[in-house]
Amino acid sequence: MKITDIETILLCYRYEETEKWKWSGGETKQRNCILVKVTVDDKYTGLGEIGESAYLPRAVEAMIETRFKPMLLGEDPFNIEKIWRKMYIQSCHYGRKGVISTVISGIDIALYDVIGKILERPVYDLIGGKYRTKFKVYASGGMSKSIENLAKEGLSYVEKGYFGFKVRIGNEDIEEDISLIKELRNKVGTGPSILVDAGQCYTNFPWTYDTAIQVCKKLEECNLFWLEEPLHPDDIDGFKRLNANTTIPIVAGENEFTRYGFLELIRNHCVDIIQPDVTRSGGISECKRIAAIASAYHMRMAPHIFGSGVGFMANMHFMASEPDAFVMEHDQTLNPLREELLIRPITYKDGYVNLIEDLPGLGVELKEETVKKYAYNDIDAVEKGNFVPVY
Repeated sequence: MKITDIETILLCYRYEETEKWKWSGGETKQRNCILVKVTVDDKYTGLGEIGESAYLPRAVEAMIETRFKPMLLGEDPFNIEKIWRKMYIQSCHYGRKGVISTVISGIDIALYDVIGKILERPVYDLIGGKYRTKFKVYASGGMSKSIENLAKEGLSYVEKGYFGFKVRIGNEDIEEDISLIKELRNKVGTGPSILVDAGQCYTNFPWTYDTAIQVCKKLEECNLFWLEEPLHPDDIDGFKRLNANTTIPIVAGENEFTRYGFLELIRNHCVDIIQPDVTRSGGISECKRIAAIASAYHMRMAPHIFGSGVGFMANMHFMASEPDAFVMEHDQTLNPLREELLIRPITYKDGYVNLIEDLPGLGVELKEETVKKYAYNDIDAVEKGNFVPVY
């Protein structure tokens, strides 16, 4: 069998003015989605998703068409290890992380999807089988809004059965963030788990270690489930110091790439929990390797999941096969492409998401009407705001 075509499909959902949301990275104006379709023997097709597609859709499209497609045409899709290494080695001189890793991720996911369809087996059967059939789940929302609305939103998630909810902070004024989280804890009580995302990869004014430890010390009384990305991803020494000096569990990884990047986080004890994402970190193949490294250090995983239904299902299959993937993220922002690409809907019971089982491949499909309905719009998906120098 041979790969006979690789196609990039750009989609987006355009927000109405009242639907836009703000966070430490700016204001989101539309939800982009970059899918990659791999065709085998002009007959079988598989879908993958290229993560964090808000920023460079056209560049990714050109990269696949001019570089990755010519590289992979004629390859046997079952030779996944060979294909992954070929993509990585033949592109690492112009990008070992970031967008290159996300492109490799999308193609790798699509290969698993098409192989599953050829064999008529779900992807989890190809990567170790079902370690679990349900996932403890938290609601990932909490975008910038008033404390009253945040508390109301958080309690609504708990009523729906989520064990906790995520809120976003990361302001230049840390006292505003500290006050927000303390008030939120007071309003929702001691029961619900609060997961806090500082998003310091995305802000124009990343916190230093001194700032982050100040935030941690003032929030330790709030009994947070975790504090996510409180430093820029490149600040490995800062993460190591911070994790050693706070009782709040520190997590990161959505902006780290491949086993080589995660190895630094893990062996330096920079975090308590890692957050790989199969649409960003190197695909299903690489996330299995990352998981093996984490397991050797007795470190758990909570994968980052914030894309379309393709990315959701790819991460679900990965989590199903991994003993140390212990909680699942469920994005609460408006994104119809999360549900409309699924063959079966997401189901919940008693605070858990159920594994969507026994479908060949990932369990996703892209209909022609979906492509037309969500035709890509060439505007910046995220307004980053003015760059603010820190003095």
